[in-house]
Amino acid sequence: MEPIILKRSDHNVSRKNISSAAIKVLYHLKDEGYTAYLAGGGVRDLILNRNPKDFDVATDATPEQLRKIFRNCRLVGRRFRLAHILFRGEIIETSTFRAPVPEDPDDTVHCDNTLRVGESGMVMRDNIFGTPEEDALRRDFTINALFYNIADFSVIDFAGGLKDLENKTIRVIGEPDKRFAEDPVRMIRAARFAGTLGFDIEKEAYESICRNKDLLAHAAPSRMYEEVQKLFFCGHAKDVFQWLEKTDLLHPMFHDFSHWIDEDKARHDWVIQTLEQMDRWREAGLRIHPALLFALIFGEYHEYLIDQLIQDGQMPQDAARNAVQGHLRGMCENVRVPKTVIYQVSDIMDNQRRFERTQGRRPQRFIQSRGFLDAFLYFKFSAKAHSRNGELLEFWTEMRKNTPQKTSSRKGRGPRKPKNNPEMPID
Repeated sequence: MEPIILKRSDHNVSRKNISSAAIKVLYHLKDEGYTAYLAGGGVRDLILNRNPKDFDVATDATPEQLRKIFRNCRLVGRRFRLAHILFRGEIIETSTFRAPVPEDPDDTVHCDNTLRVGESGMVMRDNIFGTPEEDALRRDFTINALFYNIADFSVIDFAGGLKDLENKTIRVIGEPDKRFAEDPVRMIRAARFAGTLGFDIEKEAYESICRNKDLLAHAAPSRMYEEVQKLFFCGHAKDVFQWLEKTDLLHPMFHDFSHWIDEDKARHDWVIQTLEQMDRWREAGLRIHPALLFALIFGEYHEYLIDQLIQDGQMPQDAARNAVQGHLRGMCENVRVPKTVIYQVSDIMDNQRRFERTQGRRPQRFIQSRGFLDAFLYFKFSAKAHSRNGELLEFWTEMRKNTPQKTSSRKGRGPRKPKNNPEMPID
């Protein structure tokens, strides 16, 4: 298959929009005599005039050769052997061109290559080296299979990605059922790209996702946790969520929660309001840590579970801890939420009771505690979302303005925000 090659004069990708670290890697490989391309999502975003989050490199140098070429290199991964080339504050992920998964697993062409496929068809290990064309055609979607060649500044398209970018289409490379069986997380990625880019999922791929959604049970729970954060921290969380609902991916991801919100439209509205708030924070350049994300998204569900346990006779403090931790630990079969995040979400929900205590020194002690800010952001959001606790919200807002804030040195706690933005806005 002859690729479409756009000369420098025929496209908008410019080196000035590529990170200096990636440029150094590309030129160093070129000077060492290797083929070196900027690959995947970075090229896609540059063509769409978006700012790429990452710049990945693909080359014909093997992982061992990369380690010899770059002193600042470490090899990572088992399923995919990759080189992370480290610069101050940036990692350039560099991979060797790979071939597609062979129809016959015994049909390998390099003694150092390894392949292992699970019973469901999911690829467990894949280090089969190949050509640039083979590498492009083994990628997930056509729009992620574009290359930028540092040697002549051209854009190379082996898979029809340029046309799909123009048509705003998410299209699987190859047969969708097979590709999703190889890696079920691709279904989630399709929903994320559709929501983030404002594209449509091509009909055959869409129907395949709806048909194969239960394959997500075979995905690694730790990887699912990473993907969930990408879904809801992408700046288009509401649109992504709607694609998860359209394709019914929400049920295998968050089984009990998704069925609970299906029972009442008002419950669905809470989630949508949460995601709209996440997107506003993201647009304002504010970063939310995972515990606050999960506390907000599952907040109304956790409140429901807490009330059920209190009605069954548990003390409120025990009910908050048991409800939140029980739900999130159960979810770990599909999405492995770290224990520290589970405990932080539990603290946020347990601390909600403390906002009712406005007498004596309790408010002062609470407002100076480490977990206050997260709890307050949840309280403020829920008060506005449900038009409740207006007087309490006014009391704590005023209290917060008049109380010097302690800074926490604990990593991962509290939202990160610019210095000129002292308060997390909740609309």
